[in-house]
Amino acid sequence: MKRELGTFERALVIADRHAPFHIVSVLCLEGAPSPQIVRHALKVLQNRHPFLSARLLQEKGRYYFVKLIEPGLPIHILPRWNDEHWENVAEVELGNRIDVSNGPLFRCTYLYDSTHERAEIILTLCHAIADAASTARLIHELLKACASFTDEKTVPVHGISPAPPVESSFPSAYRGLRFVLHTLRFALAQLVDEISYRIQTRGKRTPPLHQHPTRGHILSIQLPEDLVNSLSHRARQEEVTLNSALNAAMLIAVNRELYAGQQAPMRTFSFANLRSYVDPPLSDEELACYISMLRYTVEVEGGIDFWTLARDLHEKIYSSLKSGDKFVAAAMTESLIKMITGLKSFRMSTIALNYNGVLPIETSYGNIKVTGVHGFVSAYDLGPELSAQAQLFNDQLFWDFMYLDADMTRDEAIAITEEIRTILSHAVGK
Repeated sequence: MKRELGTFERALVIADRHAPFHIVSVLCLEGAPSPQIVRHALKVLQNRHPFLSARLLQEKGRYYFVKLIEPGLPIHILPRWNDEHWENVAEVELGNRIDVSNGPLFRCTYLYDSTHERAEIILTLCHAIADAASTARLIHELLKACASFTDEKTVPVHGISPAPPVESSFPSAYRGLRFVLHTLRFALAQLVDEISYRIQTRGKRTPPLHQHPTRGHILSIQLPEDLVNSLSHRARQEEVTLNSALNAAMLIAVNRELYAGQQAPMRTFSFANLRSYVDPPLSDEELACYISMLRYTVEVEGGIDFWTLARDLHEKIYSSLKSGDKFVAAAMTESLIKMITGLKSFRMSTIALNYNGVLPIETSYGNIKVTGVHGFVSAYDLGPELSAQAQLFNDQLFWDFMYLDADMTRDEAIAITEEIRTILSHAVGK
């Protein structure tokens, strides 16, 4: 295999060259399999998915995924100290680069307590080979393989061909001259938004730039089933998505805690899953990065009505996606990342949220019980002040936050998450 990277994949590699930028997923288990079983299961996945047996080759200014002749299995087994041990390991993983030149493009840490059969699988993936949908599917396959080995069953391995770059599968309406016209319209709209943002934020706080190295940290909360159900019901009544509601809560909480409630335009990144929109559609079982990053600017103040902001944001996102901006944004991400990392004069946004919906992960695989699923993407100095991954699992919302110690203290981050809880509870009358 020697497959050239597409424009969106190159953007993620450029971001990683500036600062470590990859996916870290954490599975919390009871009735956990032995380390040897996890090794076997990982090897099954590596044999099935070509990008897990690859490295990155830079040749004459181009990047390629190249298959390793004898790929090693990068797994580390560590004794599990306590229920919080995984948080420390995940933070270290987020800050440590994957050696993409030598590969493989992933690694795994297994925290195992043989006495109580509790464990955490911490899976780190190069972002250029995986998105949220394929990562969740990969986790399902891993746990299924672990259960099969535990039951001493034969695990059949069906290899998958490497997925092509996302832009090579854009619909016909987003190719050729028509795509150029879409791109010009999108670029003009972005320019107008940028000018307006600069004018309106004069003399006001904006996401700060940092001159010194800063470290990323994580923080996780879970919203209970009753609150999630009430919020989902109310969101349907208000005709907004849960993604827009969660985004609105983050924006208001950050405005109140870090911006003193001042009225100002604030920016969020939302993410579109392109798998069902490309031609032909790409299934979740194919490991690849088929997403688009879209930035939206909304007016926020500490006392703003929650549902008013959620509707405003929903209308912007809906209109943008309907007009095909998700394809143009994916194609332009490389230029955006090059500009941001080259100029180093502004941050990408105030917040970013990737809402993944209901995870295709079961609560049990044979004797293995899954008690929690967490997802993180590395925070870095030119990224959002607060970024997050949110997903529904076992009727709860697992909400994982990433922030830099130069942007906020641990107490400030906790205050923001508690404010988010309060905002959402008040929004549904609890």
